[in-house]
Amino acid sequence: MESSEINIGTDSAAEADKPRRSGRPARVQIEQILDTAIAIGLGQVTLRRVAQKLGVGVATLYRHVSGRDELVRMASFRLALSRQSAIGETDVPAHWADVVCAYADSLVEVFSGQPQLIGELAAGRLPPETEIIFLEPFLARLSEAGVEAAEGMRLHNAVAMLAIGAAAGAAGAQAVGGGVRMVAGMQRALDEAGAGAYPHVARGLACYGAGNRAHWRAALLPMLHGFAQARGETLPVGLCDNPAFDIQTAEQAAQQETAS
Repeated sequence: MESSEINIGTDSAAEADKPRRSGRPARVQIEQILDTAIAIGLGQVTLRRVAQKLGVGVATLYRHVSGRDELVRMASFRLALSRQSAIGETDVPAHWADVVCAYADSLVEVFSGQPQLIGELAAGRLPPETEIIFLEPFLARLSEAGVEAAEGMRLHNAVAMLAIGAAAGAAGAQAVGGGVRMVAGMQRALDEAGAGAYPHVARGLACYGAGNRAHWRAALLPMLHGFAQARGETLPVGLCDNPAFDIQTAEQAAQQETAS
């Protein structure tokens, strides 16, 4: 996702630069800052414009973000997740497992597209308020589907660990030219090392699939099956757009990708 291409909302640049004439808040929340940045348009946003729109000083924004780059990354993250959460919304609540799959897709998409966010997260530089505003809509949708907040939080923790790991793999594969090139490079290294040097890697290489969607989805589904079993349920047919999605399917997909 290129944040410079994102430009939503109806506010013009001139309107965004107009300071509020009254009612200046003593404080602003990170959610307000990100929503304002999105409304201005992430390709044109500056801290000055956001501050003027909110009626605060730029110094106030620095309590929440370190600069424009971090603001754009966080706003991109919020925008991507909000778009994903809106997909498939109907009057009938989605099944909780579909909500989780969509959320996992969002996390992998955002973190692989903005890999610097992984570093920000690992370094503990993402503000706690950010975690709250991303968690709330996810937990709210799960609640509509009959999953209590504590259960939803456990699901989030499990999914986030899987998705961020998958995103790191995908980002790394993209950096070297894609998963196929990675596997090809590993095969050359095995060939140079000689037969029998790394026998287990050699036998499993066709199923490596760094960042391959089939692999991380195949890892996600057993976790969801276990969660459903603990609730006395079975997962619906057609979950995640593929009723037969399992490890074998993932391995076949990886082999086809490597051979193509």
